[in-house]
Amino acid sequence: MTIDELKAERERVLARRNALVSRVTVGDRSVHYDLTQADKVLNDLDRRIAQAENRAPRRRVLTVASKGL
Repeated sequence: MTIDELKAERERVLARRNALVSRVTVGDRSVHYDLTQADKVLNDLDRRIAQAENRAPRRRVLTVASKGL
């Protein structure tokens, strides 16, 4: 897939995820849907777009210091 196709797919998945309802209640019954699958797909698409654009993944550097006591 090209970068443009990946970005279009990401926008489509994001729009679908935002349109999903996480909880449905009918009468006294209630159903809660898990949206983690859509989040996993979005993360995978972000990773693939970054690889296609030759961007390095973001890294966090933590600095720790002590007084040596």
